[in-house]
Amino acid sequence: MILNIVGLNIIWFGLVLLGDSFIPLALIALYFHITIISKVKNEIWLIVCISVVGIICDSLLQFFQLFIFESNHHLPFWLMTLWPCFAATICHSLKVLTLSKLYQMLVGALFAPLSYLAGYKLNVIDFGQSLLVTYIVLSVVWAGLFLLFFYLKANFTQEEGCHV
Repeated sequence: MILNIVGLNIIWFGLVLLGDSFIPLALIALYFHITIISKVKNEIWLIVCISVVGIICDSLLQFFQLFIFESNHHLPFWLMTLWPCFAATICHSLKVLTLSKLYQMLVGALFAPLSYLAGYKLNVIDFGQSLLVTYIVLSVVWAGLFLLFFYLKANFTQEEGCHV
């Protein structure tokens, strides 16, 4: 569990600070997670579904100009790579959130937007709205996303390694 969250933080910083050049290391870490750490049947499908949802959501936020990236045509590849790496935490370091939908919503609403704000401070993303408006929108979006992700978790994974 500790390795999972530490790994995500290393991957987050690597992808945000080094961009696409860090993608191979992130994918190696994800491969390591899936083949060695994960003992959860169907976790790969959960990771794929969460990644697709997350990439679509971020793409919509970019389309509506809440997010602004240097390449305004598509999400950066490093951000798309971050999604499956994040998804790999749902059954491990974030599994404590299965205890309550309220926890899921609060963690999603309060903490998930902070990663985008950190990206803003590191100059890898810009916002089309004020920081306050952006934070509020991301809070609402992420509260819903966390509910959805843990709903998917409950339906995809019913094994010992991922208690629901």
